[in-house]
Amino acid sequence: MSRRMISLKTVLPLLGALLLIIALACGGDPTSTPRPTVAATDVPVPEATDVPAADSKYGGEIRMSAYADTRDWDPIGSGSLSSVQAYSQLYNQLVQYDTVETTKIICDLCSGWEISNGGQTFTFKIRSGIKWQDGSDLTAEDIAFTMARYMNPDVPIGRSGLFRNYTLPAEENGVRAVDADTVEFNLSFPSGAFIKFLALDYVKVLPKSLLEQDIDLNQAENIISNKSGSGPFMLTDYQRGNSYSVVKNPNYFKEGRPYFDSIDHFIITDTGTLIAQFKAGQLEMMNGGFSNLQPTEYLQLDADTKGTANGHITAHPLGGTFNVLFMVNSKKAPFDDIRVRKAMYLALDRQQINDLLQDNTAAIPCPMMNMGYSFEECAEWPGIRSKDSAGGQEDLALAKQLMADAGFADGFTTAYDARQVGNYPDVCTVVKQQLEDALGIKGDIQTYESAAGYALFATSRSAEGDWALACQGEGMTVLDADALLGGVYLDGATRNYTNWEPAFIREKFELQKVEQDPDARRAILKEIEEYLVPTDVSDLSKGYVDNPSTTLYWGKFFWLVHEDIQGFNVPQTVQYGFKHEDLWLQR
Repeated sequence: MSRRMISLKTVLPLLGALLLIIALACGGDPTSTPRPTVAATDVPVPEATDVPAADSKYGGEIRMSAYADTRDWDPIGSGSLSSVQAYSQLYNQLVQYDTVETTKIICDLCSGWEISNGGQTFTFKIRSGIKWQDGSDLTAEDIAFTMARYMNPDVPIGRSGLFRNYTLPAEENGVRAVDADTVEFNLSFPSGAFIKFLALDYVKVLPKSLLEQDIDLNQAENIISNKSGSGPFMLTDYQRGNSYSVVKNPNYFKEGRPYFDSIDHFIITDTGTLIAQFKAGQLEMMNGGFSNLQPTEYLQLDADTKGTANGHITAHPLGGTFNVLFMVNSKKAPFDDIRVRKAMYLALDRQQINDLLQDNTAAIPCPMMNMGYSFEECAEWPGIRSKDSAGGQEDLALAKQLMADAGFADGFTTAYDARQVGNYPDVCTVVKQQLEDALGIKGDIQTYESAAGYALFATSRSAEGDWALACQGEGMTVLDADALLGGVYLDGATRNYTNWEPAFIREKFELQKVEQDPDARRAILKEIEEYLVPTDVSDLSKGYVDNPSTTLYWGKFFWLVHEDIQGFNVPQTVQYGFKHEDLWLQR
């Protein structure tokens, strides 16, 4: 197939009704084994573990799709998947997840590391000769300065700062440059999870010299003009809402990398256009495992392109780590009344949502994703159990009673907000109809461009906020309860837009994150889960559903890749694997 850049255009209509519905189960038990024991180790300089075969080649102008425009070019406080997909190719991390053994952590900027002080000190040696794209040296000072920036308690933790849950404060030597090629982290307790979060694509190293000059690296033009990156590709063009382009860094410190000459990323939000572009041979890959397609649309595209002239597009499934949320602004009346929030929780029909929006492929919406109670146990809980069951009918009756007790027997009018991303508007459409039918809650749905939606939700972090009800997703960063809690339920979490954090949640979070015994840790996570949702509907004294985020389902991600692209291996979660330095084209 041609690798020459051609303009995007509409092609022939797509095939008719989908033929394929496959039940996709979310597997794995993240708490079935203890966390990794931290011990002294020396990790060698990573070499490519997937060496190109004889039929591989350098070069190629690759075209990838992006599901939304980037909100951030600077990783600080970043919690947007569309953003990390954009800036990941420009910068490096201290450590990263391997692109072959995708659960393994290897060096990126470092040449090795040692763990000492009973597992509380991590010392990294930095590779020599690394250059910023402007030709200046990348040093340990750049790394320590950037990490301290992410550790600043005055900035949102985002996903770039998740590792700071384990470190001492920066001013207490939580991170420091020991010398020109050594960086040290000091933890507040031994942790095997620390390095998992340090390896995320979000934890990029930026040039200290530019940041100290107050050059805004959240602006693409400043990245281009200052050549601020160190990574495998260099940003050359950004057309807001349309596209961004990168070219190969000719002086990249990893010999032989990258293989592609350039990557053009096209921001495509319309599902019909996305499918058509892949079928027409105008796209080779998604830049990440998320788009606006439904599960069966991915699978149908895979089936439809087998043996075609433009080549097979494989839909690689990622794990069921997509937490789709119904968010409630509990700072705004009438949602500051727990009876209203409980009523909505009990009235929502999760099975119908799964049927309509995920082709019945999603997992049971246990808030702790099988890490506390099992999926089978959660399936019988109030609110989650089938509305066709006797228990489900009890849930609806209690929901109506709670609304009446709160003074809203006939419901009320509100508003729903959703980013024009994924199926979030569709989620709000189904939720709105369910709450209107069951409780008389009415309201219009307003949709927003991705970055504008994020800005809207952020208005409630320090004030009442300008939104009431919303639909949003949260992709797991790593498969660990720390990531789930740190993404949704802790103060400053990426999807905790009201900064709700009761003392109970913080206390239990701190206990479980240091617990090495898997059974004891699961018991703590069960306590958290019991606090978040009504496991016993008869006990109205409990503070269940006091949290402002309700899990509607756990869905799967898919990553579309053309058969000519080699070296791709599916990551464990959707939050890493975007540098694309180890991918090449088959001849």
